Amino acid sequence: MAKPCPTHAVPSIVPGTITTLDATGAVHQIKKRAGSIPAQYRPYRPYGAAEQLFYSRAPEILLVGPAGTGKTRAVLEKVFLCAQRFAGIRALLARKTRASLSQSVLVTLEDKVIWENHPVLNGASRRYRQSYQFANRSELVTASLDKPDRIMSTEFDLIAAFEATELTLEDWQKLLSRLRNARMPFQQAIADCNPSYPGHWLNRRAAEGTMQRLISCHQDNPSLWDHAHGCWTPEGERYMATLGRLSGVTRRRLLDGLWAAPEGLVYPMLPELVLPDTHNKPPLPPLRVCVGVDWGFHEPTAVVVGVLCEDDCLYVVEEYYQSGQVPAELGLRLQALVERWNIEVLFCDSSRPEMIEQLRRWDILARPAPVKPVDLGISKVLERLQNRQLKIYDCCVNLLNEATEYHYQPGGEGRLARLPVQINDHAMDALRYLVVGVDFGRGLTRHRSESTGPTPAPAPAAAGASCTADDACASTMVAEESPSAANTPAESCAANLADLIWGE
Repeated sequence: MAKPCPTHAVPSIVPGTITTLDATGAVHQIKKRAGSIPAQYRPYRPYGAAEQLFYSRAPEILLVGPAGTGKTRAVLEKVFLCAQRFAGIRALLARKTRASLSQSVLVTLEDKVIWENHPVLNGASRRYRQSYQFANRSELVTASLDKPDRIMSTEFDLIAAFEATELTLEDWQKLLSRLRNARMPFQQAIADCNPSYPGHWLNRRAAEGTMQRLISCHQDNPSLWDHAHGCWTPEGERYMATLGRLSGVTRRRLLDGLWAAPEGLVYPMLPELVLPDTHNKPPLPPLRVCVGVDWGFHEPTAVVVGVLCEDDCLYVVEEYYQSGQVPAELGLRLQALVERWNIEVLFCDSSRPEMIEQLRRWDILARPAPVKPVDLGISKVLERLQNRQLKIYDCCVNLLNEATEYHYQPGGEGRLARLPVQINDHAMDALRYLVVGVDFGRGLTRHRSESTGPTPAPAPAAAGASCTADDACASTMVAEESPSAANTPAESCAANLADLIWGE
């Protein structure tokens, strides 16, 4: 339900509330507070970091803090107020996926920020809404950033990115390039998030001074903290008790508001070897390009692309991370990667031999990873990290996010378990397959027939494809074999060489 609107058409100015923005973007406050007004009718009043947000005209703002401090509400209130104050502005409300935007950000906007029966709520339902249109020609545009290039032809005055830790630095820079509508006295991009791992690009960008960092706390949220009496509200006591039951890195982030990494990290030195995404990656001429693949359907399929250069350093330059991909769609994605990077071989999870076989029929040289034991694979990754011979570009956001959570379970007597916790480790598995494939299969070279032999069948179009489970996808993939997709003699030669190297 949207918040109720007072019976009069235009709410009267209430002491203690924000009423208008001046030309510089600051807010005017009336000094006294009308505590007798029921909470559901009381206009929004910002506190702490939220109040600083209303005054700030910084080009980039990072609003960060523990869970439940009212960050999203504060950002939406400022955007909504600017849309009413400045005629003809365009503001973007964005999150990584459309589903998360509709089910979180837009719920808060329509239920807590916009008045009940407000004209901007006319039109499409929340799930399908593309924008909110104001009578003064201002517009709030909604968008997901899973494909950020779709916003590159647009212009905005104000951009709000929610749960910005889900974004890459490249996503953020593309957003910044859209701040050119010039209908407000200032152009601004706001990132809202809970803390993540210490090496996250948002934390680094704020530490460098590129972004203004505003740190919120639970006392900033008036539903949790009673400012009149200086104590927790009943709702605040319940919520703080809930956060108090958290433990480990989750507690440090969501209760204490710290940029923290879990104890017992498998790759603690990895954040030191993250490179900024640039157009000249990798920095040296490549010797070979390989890929690690971890299969999934309900869980994500993780693909990481590694470039081995002349300095014997393996650079992870790109990732693909997606759930719900049927074989035809995945085949098209992998073919695009092969063409873009001139990939030599894919080292895949050996648990799905039928998928490996189908990739071969599509002229994609795929092999099982030469080493299956997890601990041996981890040791090879650690060896490269310790020798600074494995570096990862920050565009691989899912790989980096998993690495910051990839840790050993504490064992008895304070010792760590032998194997990591097997939760959210898909890109970690793909990285392991890539490294052991490169280091144990150095003798494997790809031999392709350029002019002889039958032409392999391309991956079929994804239109109309559907699948309900991993096993069903596997059977579909095998069924799509074409008589013209037999292995070429050159591929057989490469396969035989691999058999000698790996003892298959």
